[in-house]
Amino acid sequence: MSSGRRARAAWRRFRDWRRHRPFGAGMFLLPACGAIGLPPYASFRLGDVVLSIRTIGGLSALLIAALLLICAVSLWTRPQYRVAAGVTAIVVSLAALVSTNLGGFVVGTVLGLVGGALALAWAPPADPSAGSSADRPDDGEPGSSPPAFRSAGATLLVFGALAAVPVVSRSVPNEDVRPAAVAAVVPHGPPSGRAWVLTASVLSLAGLQYLGIGTTRMGDATVEVLRFTAHRVDMTSLRQTSELVDGHTSTIAAPPGSVSTATGDPVELLTLRLTGTLSLLGLIGIPVDFTPAHPPPLVLPYLTFTDVTVVNTDLKRARLVIPHAKLTVT
Repeated sequence: MSSGRRARAAWRRFRDWRRHRPFGAGMFLLPACGAIGLPPYASFRLGDVVLSIRTIGGLSALLIAALLLICAVSLWTRPQYRVAAGVTAIVVSLAALVSTNLGGFVVGTVLGLVGGALALAWAPPADPSAGSSADRPDDGEPGSSPPAFRSAGATLLVFGALAAVPVVSRSVPNEDVRPAAVAAVVPHGPPSGRAWVLTASVLSLAGLQYLGIGTTRMGDATVEVLRFTAHRVDMTSLRQTSELVDGHTSTIAAPPGSVSTATGDPVELLTLRLTGTLSLLGLIGIPVDFTPAHPPPLVLPYLTFTDVTVVNTDLKRARLVIPHAKLTVT
């Protein structure tokens, strides 16, 4: 009886663990690894005859099988990255068709595509204590916000952080200011009602959530904006330009290669437009152009953009740090 109770308790723990991650997707990716990676190295003996498959796809098969294995393990251990793992599994499974033995004689490609699709389709179970869909856990983490399909929002958060810089420009005369060894620190976001343009060579967002489309005032007009929150935004080679109320233009820039940060708990960002290149695992770049008319279809809690330009209208609860900032008012 005691061993039976222990077995049932262990099964219940496994079942609860399985429900909070795309377990089935990983189960399809594991055999895909074998179907793609083993044939180039397999040998078969028929009596005194040894049959071996020797093709130029051996190294490619080994690499693709390793990537699929990493995706499967990631789905089970870090389900919050399921979208990135699912997209990667689909891409490498398709690549296996032309780079290995027809993707493990098609079997491996089919298994990889099914596993990747299941990873993208999976959503964490609803929190029984939540009263609405807005309170459901995100990416398998209790207490988080809606599911992570908000990649562009992360970028927007960074732009909002940059927008906080113009607050400093109000009290600075019309000349360049370059602190010797300290960073410009802006504890609050900029006043709402004006747009700020932010550019950066690399924009990384952590704890990103997309809250949908909202409205805000800009002058005498009401405009639609993309609403995002994030816990941290890192901006490389930051440059932010804004128009002041007196008609002057302020530009704040960080030295090339330096990293500026915006942090909050969380930072709230209202964005008009985000353009740049979305980096997937540092291997694939996807051009994006997000606006309220064309919102992001997919958002992850951790996103990286390159060659980014962001236009935002408001930034709340943010602390922006720009090392060796140079401020110009013209």
